[in-house]
Amino acid sequence: MEAGVGIVVLAGTGRYADPWHDFPGTSEAIAGVLRKEGHAVEVRPTEPDAFDLAGADLLVVNAGGGLHEDTGGTEWAAAHAALTTTLSIGMPVLGVHAAANTFTDVPAWHARLGGRWVVGTSMHPERGESRFDVVMPPHPIVAGLHTLHVADDERYSRLETDPFVVPLLDHAHDGLRHVCAWVHDGAHGRAVYDGLGHGATSYDSPDRRELLLREVRWLLGA
Repeated sequence: MEAGVGIVVLAGTGRYADPWHDFPGTSEAIAGVLRKEGHAVEVRPTEPDAFDLAGADLLVVNAGGGLHEDTGGTEWAAAHAALTTTLSIGMPVLGVHAAANTFTDVPAWHARLGGRWVVGTSMHPERGESRFDVVMPPHPIVAGLHTLHVADDERYSRLETDPFVVPLLDHAHDGLRHVCAWVHDGAHGRAVYDGLGHGATSYDSPDRRELLLREVRWLLGA
């Protein structure tokens, strides 16, 4: 852990990459927004040695389901044990976009996040200009906001959520409302899932950047 680094962004590569997302690019976009806010941020690829998070104040996960071609043996067993420990000791966690479908081999991840992408059920309409509505009554993260407009993004739909999550945003699709961002403030600490952020261009939209900053402020206790 580098001195002064408060936020670690795990960027999906290798085992937790997928063909649909530029995780290194979006992770750098996330880091750029947070650095402008004054945060010290380290972006790490999801390799086994990245999961030692001692000294970090916040974990941001921006990774995917991967192909799991790299079984990794004892290295991955140790990495998964380290992640499980981190999730159990109260470090705040932010899962971004495809993080709802990552670390499927670490049961503690989805339990902490409060929800997941369900293969064969979850989906999203065609990517493009997207509208997201604040769920009422508003959580402090989205207090004062009503509708977010993002020029280029995906609207995750039919996600599975824990009954105790607090919805932040939803959107309309096929006559239904779909929750796509939430808070899970449980026994092991604060967690936020934010379904926005498919590509780096999502972070060009002021509403998307504002949501990210509000989430991080709340997670860090501001």
